[in-house]
Amino acid sequence: MISSRTLLHTLIAVFLSLGVGILLGGTGGHSWLEQREGVLLDNLEQRMDQLSQEQDRLRKDLQGREENLERLRGQNRILLREAVKGRLKDRLVLVFGGSDREARRLGEAIRAAGGAIARPSAFPSLPDRFDAIVLLPDSAENPQMIRDVRMSYSGPVLIQRRGEETSRPVFGMDEDRSFSLPGPYTGESLQTFEWIQLIQDATNRGKEASS
Repeated sequence: MISSRTLLHTLIAVFLSLGVGILLGGTGGHSWLEQREGVLLDNLEQRMDQLSQEQDRLRKDLQGREENLERLRGQNRILLREAVKGRLKDRLVLVFGGSDREARRLGEAIRAAGGAIARPSAFPSLPDRFDAIVLLPDSAENPQMIRDVRMSYSGPVLIQRRGEETSRPVFGMDEDRSFSLPGPYTGESLQTFEWIQLIQDATNRGKEASS
């Protein structure tokens, strides 16, 4: 049989062990949590730095691409000016119909090629002073307007056709003075060169026919 003294000593030892364990466990656990928290914070800060550096790299890369694209656009504009230079020298082109924005873009291209444009609010009663007439929508989509122009004007007529990719006569294969322009006109370099070349060919035919 266990004596009271032995039982008392055992209980004291158990409680002392529990106290020491709680004390050591509390102090060590708190230190471990602080250490673990510090590691997590360090990893998070490192990851944030990496993301920030990656974002800066992507921003610089995008900026470089945009600058390169703008440089190429500038080169295209220079090449286009050289390609169309003088092609419409001394040519007066009537641009009728369409939006002001589209007509302004086309006018800039015609002037870059050495020509001049007129854009009246109403179709002139004596249009033969023009070397060519360009009909933009909505005039190009008005059959009556096209017939009236054809009846009153003896020079080349260029009509914008939406969705068409090639130029061809509008009023029949034997009608040399009427042409289609692939539209809509956007001002893009290759399209601009094509339009200027078509206007040049049309006005050259008109000059040859009148001479």
